[in-house]
Amino acid sequence: MNNIFFDLDGTLLESRPRLYRLFQYMVPSSRLSFDEYWELKRNKIAHKEILKDLFNYRQEDISKFEEDWLKQIELPEWLVWDEPFEGVSGYLGELKNTHKVFIVTSRQSEKMAFDQINKFGWLELVDRVLVTGQVQEKYDLIKNEVKVGSEDWLVGDTGKDIQTGKQLGVKTAAVLSGFMNEEKLRGYNPDRILKDVLELKFK
Repeated sequence: MNNIFFDLDGTLLESRPRLYRLFQYMVPSSRLSFDEYWELKRNKIAHKEILKDLFNYRQEDISKFEEDWLKQIELPEWLVWDEPFEGVSGYLGELKNTHKVFIVTSRQSEKMAFDQINKFGWLELVDRVLVTGQVQEKYDLIKNEVKVGSEDWLVGDTGKDIQTGKQLGVKTAAVLSGFMNEEKLRGYNPDRILKDVLELKFK
């Protein structure tokens, strides 16, 4: 059985409302709409650039924002806004019969990641959940935990995910449901670009 590695946020979960709401909370002067915020983010414009260019933040203010962002982004009151993309649960259930299925995430808190994944009923649908804890890269985590082959897949929504798959020597699929737009993702040369994970089909 081949392995399929799925990123979590933006790939299996619709996490954009959480990030947008937290940004609006932390930047009270922001009048950015959801679409305006994500147009910036999907074009790879970092928070530090948004804060500096649109809100005249000084460097010390930006540093404080980034520190507070990491402290809050995985708190339960924000995670509650995450929802599985439509059809993902059934899709994972089908794949489990023919593949080894992994969720690989760069979340800081392993406990919060497992709690959320369990809430959606996915722990019984996947073989393992791998959490970097932001103390190692996804590449190292997968390489140390799983024997990978050239017919395996890594599916994610960021350029970093595609780079990780290529480092591992597996096939890569980029989804447009997450944090980067198609133009930016094409620059990483994934094997497939998909509207969402449900478009990745296997014979």
